[in-house]
Amino acid sequence: MNSHLLAFAVKLVSTVAAIAFIALFFPLWGTMNFFHSLILGLIVAVIGYVSDLIIPRVINQIVAVAFDLVVTTLVIYAGNYFLPGMSVSWTFAWFVGILVAGIEIFYHFQFVKKANEPIG
Repeated sequence: MNSHLLAFAVKLVSTVAAIAFIALFFPLWGTMNFFHSLILGLIVAVIGYVSDLIIPRVINQIVAVAFDLVVTTLVIYAGNYFLPGMSVSWTFAWFVGILVAGIEIFYHFQFVKKANEPIG
């Protein structure tokens, strides 16, 4: 149980940090506050964590990282419609997705079990 909690905490913190990094250093692509980063980071981390329990075991790690990129990009851009005061471009969402996917490569190496290892 502790390994699942640690893995989710690392995923959550790294996702929120990636979103906040792009928002802080690239304000021309979009504006959002830290609350937006927390909410969207939590959504992406939950979806990503559940998918990391399934996709790498069924298909492979590459598809799991690609799925994380697509989901992150779509969730960040969808925040425009659901979070008041947030305005981001597709470029913003795409670069957040790329940054999260890059982090996910290392995350999968450390926390996600290989397809041939037993679950649990």
